[in-house]
Amino acid sequence: MKLSKEAQVGLLATTALLILYLGFNFLKGKAIFVNTNTYYTIYSHAKRLNSSSPVLLNGLNVGRVQTVHIQPDKDYSVLVKLAINRDIKLTDATVAKLVSSDLLGNKVIELLLKEGNPLQRHDTIPSQMEQDFREAFTESTLPTLQDAKAITLLTNQFMANLVENTDRINTIFANLEATTQKLRQAVTVNQKELNTIGKNIAEISSALTDQDTGMRPLLTRLNQLANEVDNMGIKGMAEKLNNILGRLEDGTIHNNLNQVLMDLDRLLVDLRTRPSRYVHFSIFGGNNRREVTVAE
Repeated sequence: MKLSKEAQVGLLATTALLILYLGFNFLKGKAIFVNTNTYYTIYSHAKRLNSSSPVLLNGLNVGRVQTVHIQPDKDYSVLVKLAINRDIKLTDATVAKLVSSDLLGNKVIELLLKEGNPLQRHDTIPSQMEQDFREAFTESTLPTLQDAKAITLLTNQFMANLVENTDRINTIFANLEATTQKLRQAVTVNQKELNTIGKNIAEISSALTDQDTGMRPLLTRLNQLANEVDNMGIKGMAEKLNNILGRLEDGTIHNNLNQVLMDLDRLLVDLRTRPSRYVHFSIFGGNNRREVTVAE
């Protein structure tokens, strides 16, 4: 059966319109020849998220964004309509995360499946937003830039101080060079004396390390002398001295001395008041002998 030219043109136009319609709907994010469920999610902003942007699950495309609308009555939040394959079972714990797909900042929606109660068609999926790459880059590099700025400022201050004190630094280096030259001259002039001192130190060290007259024999003799002194009875004398000191500490000798002084004082008082008890005079007798009696 041969079609007329008019029928061929009509069929061609119908096919073109059908392809145009399907292509337009595809670009709008509507699924074609695929069974999908419709869900919604809400973001505070959806920059660079467009209709027909993919919806991913574990890196695979499982749906598309159908529409993106702003909601003036809800603080201008963004309502996103999603068409997701019916084979994907979503729950009320599933998260629709808005992430960047490239360095240019284009957005896609990534589904994070979690266990929970099943979602019904036209339900709202909880949303989450990934930090913008530009913001993350700024936050990560800002401390480094501040540190670099501070280092640059300190470097500039150091260089300014260096330039300001150039004369002083030159004077210090000149003095240091002059001191070094004088020290070198002094070492050259006194080289003989330094060699003599070094030789004397070497001789003293050699004498100290000598096996016969060095430090070791001297220490041995000192040890022997200490043993001899110990054998001379100094240890016993030290014990007696410790005994005497102990008696002084406990008051025995002190008390005895006090008692002797008190007795002597009473004797002198008695002698002064009653001398006849101790001295007798006789006016008769051949030799005028005087007898002295001492009371016991």
